[in-house]
Amino acid sequence: MRINIDLDFFGFLNNLYNIFISFFPILFLILKFVMVFILLSLGILYLLSLKGIFLKRKLLNIKDVDNDFNNLRLVLGITLIILAFGILFNYIIYFFIWVFQSFDGIVPVIINLIEGFIAENSDLNFDILNSVIKKLIALCSFVAIFQMVLALFYFVHNRIVLVDSKKATTLIITSVIQILLFGFECLPYLL
Repeated sequence: MRINIDLDFFGFLNNLYNIFISFFPILFLILKFVMVFILLSLGILYLLSLKGIFLKRKLLNIKDVDNDFNNLRLVLGITLIILAFGILFNYIIYFFIWVFQSFDGIVPVIINLIEGFIAENSDLNFDILNSVIKKLIALCSFVAIFQMVLALFYFVHNRIVLVDSKKATTLIITSVIQILLFGFECLPYLL
């Protein structure tokens, strides 16, 4: 009787593993389109706010031709739209993979060192555990990159969005630390 319970438990774990592995590409596809939608909408909102500022100045006859903040909005809006289409059509992802191909995060390097040490000293197989851990690290990497984008948005718009600049700076620092820890492991999953 006890053997059947153990086999059923391992069968349940095997089914859970298969569901996780089969759902993971769908999850990253959904996350990719959510990121594209958010980047595209932020870029369009930047450009629309710039148009509103221009029309307000024209109606009120304000003669401020050299406003660097409006130039920043223009550059940021166009950059976000280019990033959105680059992620959608994968050319930015390939570029980032090429740029960051030699940068692994601290956590994947430590896991590979531990796995290599255990594999040399014993004959355990870590294939199933390794595939789950790599997917979780890729998910943490995506969250860190997405958090960096939102933190930069909050930092630029701290007058409009009710966020303290210290909180936005803390968010940027923590996202940089997360990127250093997890690297850019999510980029191949976004293709």
